Amino acid sequence: MGKFPIQNEFIEYKEKEMKVDDLLFWKDNPRVYSILRMHTGGEEPTQAEIEEIMIQKCPNVKELRSSIKANGGLTHPIFVRKNVVIEGNSRLAAYRLLCRTDKLKWGKIRCNILPDDISDDLVFALIGSIHINGVTEWTPFEQAGYLFRHLQTSKKPIEVICKQVGLTPKKARDYVRVYEMMIANEDTDQTKWSYYFEMLKNKGIPEKDAALPELNLIDTLCQKIKEGSISNASDLRLVAKLAAANNEDADNALAAYLSGEESLETAASKVSEQDKIKHAVDIVKKFREQLKDKDFILQLMEKDEEFKYEMGRILQRMNKIVQG
Repeated sequence: MGKFPIQNEFIEYKEKEMKVDDLLFWKDNPRVYSILRMHTGGEEPTQAEIEEIMIQKCPNVKELRSSIKANGGLTHPIFVRKNVVIEGNSRLAAYRLLCRTDKLKWGKIRCNILPDDISDDLVFALIGSIHINGVTEWTPFEQAGYLFRHLQTSKKPIEVICKQVGLTPKKARDYVRVYEMMIANEDTDQTKWSYYFEMLKNKGIPEKDAALPELNLIDTLCQKIKEGSISNASDLRLVAKLAAANNEDADNALAAYLSGEESLETAASKVSEQDKIKHAVDIVKKFREQLKDKDFILQLMEKDEEFKYEMGRILQRMNKIVQG
């Protein structure tokens, strides 16, 4: 027997070895929740599907397999409630892998068996203490999903839930708001988290969206994020800068970017003198790089009339600038 403190209570658990085949993966495991739903088309995944996704999509599973094999077993037991592994799903997947080659040796796993009647709130707090403010933190996307689903099932105020896992209400609200936006946009690709987070964390974009609904700002940005036409999450900071400028030039530049008439860099360069200078320098640098291929440039001058014309105009303008 053992016990641990959680939420000012001491929870007793039994230490026991259990058959790997008797244990069930936690179907709401934040590590693979979204991947599983995409794989199954939104349907509840089977245990076999969870196992395969864990093994194929979670790189730490194969690393754990090597570590467990080298140590001859687990250094940290898994937590189990009613045969469901609520903490240690990656370790269970690693054991399943080991069982494929030697079931006799790896057929049992060390477990801490929680009481059947332990409340969902205490389980939530336990998992949160490990993965939200603990030694093996989930990514912000995984934390947000865990918070979101607990809010849905517990029906408790977010302030209460925050206390259970040691998060500030502001951080929790921000995480849930971003996660809700991803769900609404039907885009739960974890790699896109930082894009949506950047879009919503700065007040400039939501405030501009409310002030000028005709821009359709947030909906358009969501579509651009989903389709991959925004190359870096940091680009959303430049969008936020345009949105916060609060003048006609900035609004026109923003509209031109959203409609696809201009690139983000070009739109931003028209508003800020500093951005304008940077944009000009970037263009000159790219042009200089193109000119390095002398043979290619000469070939274009000879065979491509449009290129020859544009180069001629550039030379004329440069001569005028130099001559004053």
